[in-house]
Amino acid sequence: MTERLYESNAYDVAFDARVTEVRAGEGVSFVTLDRTLFFPEEGGQSCDRGTLAGFPVTDVQIKGGEIVHTVQGSVLPGTEVHGEIDWEYRFRNMQMHSGEHVFSGLVFRLFGYSNVGFHLSENSATMDYNGKLTADDIEMLEERANRIITEGHAIRAWYPSKEELAALSYRSKKEIDGPVRLVEIEGTDLCACCVPHLRNTSEIGFLKIISFENYKGGVRLQYRCGLRALDHYRDCLSLLTAAGRLLSAKQEDIPAAIERVQEEAKNLAFRLSEAVRMEIADKIRRQYEADSRNDSSNGNALFVFHAEPGLLRFAMDEARKHYSGICVILIPQEGGRVRYLMEGSEQVSELQNGLRERFGAKGGGAKGSVSGSTEASEEQLRGFFSEQGIG
Repeated sequence: MTERLYESNAYDVAFDARVTEVRAGEGVSFVTLDRTLFFPEEGGQSCDRGTLAGFPVTDVQIKGGEIVHTVQGSVLPGTEVHGEIDWEYRFRNMQMHSGEHVFSGLVFRLFGYSNVGFHLSENSATMDYNGKLTADDIEMLEERANRIITEGHAIRAWYPSKEELAALSYRSKKEIDGPVRLVEIEGTDLCACCVPHLRNTSEIGFLKIISFENYKGGVRLQYRCGLRALDHYRDCLSLLTAAGRLLSAKQEDIPAAIERVQEEAKNLAFRLSEAVRMEIADKIRRQYEADSRNDSSNGNALFVFHAEPGLLRFAMDEARKHYSGICVILIPQEGGRVRYLMEGSEQVSELQNGLRERFGAKGGGAKGSVSGSTEASEEQLRGFFSEQGIG
């Protein structure tokens, strides 16, 4: 079984080992060593990165009790190899995981909730608890966690004997067969954990809860610690700076500027809607006047408007002011579908059946009024309704 060097000293970055097994893959080698500093994906945390024999290590997994390294290169069994881990990535993960222990220890002590889920990767960091927390609860916990971090509490990881373990009260997300590795944060937390940790809470830097949501009867929190929290702050500051530039506003004035833009947009949308309604009503009126002069109306009418689907009802009401027969309103949509509304007599149900059979239209309604949509083109629909004496 591979000796796990990272358990005894999480701060080592280089090691030498003997290759015990190699399996060839497509462009990679799956390498097992007699000892390794590479932490495998375990405990909800992504694996270490680095190099082995000068080749990139892209994945590290536990398979059959052995730690298997995915190496982008060819490595020979029985040879001695040199490995180096990506210290920046390891340290950031240690900040994140040690910060999670501080926070989860407080949640357990103050609320009695257990950490029932944890995920830490390059793009995501979440903590799940089996009880509800309010925004005020989370703010209080965050403040207390950061006080513990700045106070500089020692962090220790070790394997207690069976006798020692039996006398200890500790947190654990699952039942563990065999030796139990404990991580203790002085005066704060004691938890079973397999992951590399910092020596002192002061190295965490600080902890920030990014968001929270109800999840499986409890709560899920997104969070950042240390250098990753700093990255998040920089990203947020960059977004605020960009927003301020677009809004011509100082950062502290951005909320008010957004409200102003929203109000202006609402007013413009209302004015545009009113203009479109007037255009629809005018088009229907002018068409009716032309039909009346030419004596070409049979009481039926078809209109096509490039507008919002919400105006179907308005357009139909305007058409029904002038036409006594069957009225059809078509509104083409982005993506090729056409929304429609038909009213005037029970014959519209027969028209709907025809649209369904010929074009696969979807829709329905009460007697005398049917709405739906179809992927048929405007030209195809005009042809269909012309056959029915409408249009």
